[in-house]
Amino acid sequence: MKHAFRATLAAALVLAAASAEAAGPRTLTYQILMGDDPVGTETVRLEPQGDTLKVSVNATTRVKVLFLNFRYDHQREEVWKGGALDSVRAKTDDDGTPHALEMTRRGSGYAVTVDGKTGEAPANALPLTLWTPEVLKRPVLLSVIDGKPNNVHATDLGPTSLDIAGRRVEARHHRINGDVERDLWYAADGTLLKTTFKKSGYDVTYILK
Repeated sequence: MKHAFRATLAAALVLAAASAEAAGPRTLTYQILMGDDPVGTETVRLEPQGDTLKVSVNATTRVKVLFLNFRYDHQREEVWKGGALDSVRAKTDDDGTPHALEMTRRGSGYAVTVDGKTGEAPANALPLTLWTPEVLKRPVLLSVIDGKPNNVHATDLGPTSLDIAGRRVEARHHRINGDVERDLWYAADGTLLKTTFKKSGYDVTYILK
């Protein structure tokens, strides 16, 4: 079963890379829901340039709970070379608390600087950047806000289908468990279709528009 899962995942990653190169630049837009209420959007811009892939992520959330208002603004730039992460730069306003993160390849791992403090991450670590099924292969995922390392493992829950933008799309359901938990649905080409998780006791969903 493990070998079959690895083969399926490897095939998905190859298809995703081939699809990105063939299609050229594209933008994925996700609606963010808290329960059934729309609270924001996230856009993921993929720009292949030879063996380099540049990824720009922008997310904005506005939530009102009773008399309280919460906001979240996040911008992130990723550079992938030869299918491997080369660098990440991110800025976040987490309800008034600013964070800045940089992650760059250094030797056999990564140098990670968060809010001016520098540390290291192993080569098998990856930011919690869910647009790519590569996160399903990694035992350590770093918060894209403050760089906190999370020990995780992924489970393949099998094929299913989703309603995406008014049409039925075949998908494969995966679950990340551990220090963070996410349910993820990817298309056969590796495109993220949907993510669900809990935050502060609320159900949060990101779904492709």
